[in-house]
Amino acid sequence: MFMTVVPIFLVIFVGYCFGRLNPDSGHSDKLINDYVLYIALPALLFLAIARADTSELQQWKFIVASLAGIGVTYVSGMLLAKFMGVMLPQSSILSMGACYGTTGYLGLPILISVYGESAAFPAAIATILHNIPVIIVVIITYDILSARQSGSKTSISQSFIKALKATLSNPLMISVMMGLAFVCFDIPVPEFLQLVAEFLGNATGPTALFALGLGLSRLKFKEHINGEALKLVVPMLLLKLGIQPLVTFICAYYLLGMQQTDDIWLIVAIIMAAQPIGAGVYVFANKYGFKQEVISLSIIISLLISLVTISTVLQLLPA
Repeated sequence: MFMTVVPIFLVIFVGYCFGRLNPDSGHSDKLINDYVLYIALPALLFLAIARADTSELQQWKFIVASLAGIGVTYVSGMLLAKFMGVMLPQSSILSMGACYGTTGYLGLPILISVYGESAAFPAAIATILHNIPVIIVVIITYDILSARQSGSKTSISQSFIKALKATLSNPLMISVMMGLAFVCFDIPVPEFLQLVAEFLGNATGPTALFALGLGLSRLKFKEHINGEALKLVVPMLLLKLGIQPLVTFICAYYLLGMQQTDDIWLIVAIIMAAQPIGAGVYVFANKYGFKQEVISLSIIISLLISLVTISTVLQLLPA
């Protein structure tokens, strides 16, 4: 299984090397990322959901297990951050790092590569579960607590509306909602639309992995490797790569009775929870001006460690 995952990580490495060898290619970086975020990945998600059966949407155990892993890890991250002297609202960024993974750029390609098209629909649902709720919570948490610290007035409803706008304008969410419309109203996907979406979606895996490598090549982290930074990085890594998949598994297998180990929904829940820290956390750290160097360091290290951890998890799961 290790040799199955290695080529996927090698594509990331190719993107990383290309970015390092072409430091002035920032404009092309943005174009590639925009293609993945606005075209290829939405096409893949739309098609995976639009072709699903209505009964497949009723995977409540999968949804609860995934959200439980995210929620427990997020709260644990906040408590741990407070213990280390990082107070709210800044601790919400560290909590995001503890539960927000590279589900779209890495999780989807891995699952489809290993398990085929049967993993596409569960992986599409998991991508939304691991993105939208976390982004909403971080925006609300940071806005409200920042307002309280500065003495200005920001209501929960105002912050929620702001988070909702960001969510509804997210291309991944738009593609999922379009797919759900086809499923809920029992509309067959026109052949021409299916062919176009397939053609675009098939490019998601390699392009997303290459774009991920490009993004990592722009992060400056070498000068920030020190004891103080590692005090924050190590807990994030333990929570993201250890606690989150463990909580997801315990909740799904023992509490919710998902005990068929060859169940693709159980497999997807665990693999998605085991993804390394997502680059989206750096975007928020940069937006709020909080320890960008620590976040960039944690993203790089978590990706390297996940080569071993994800391979191990896949080895334990049925092929």
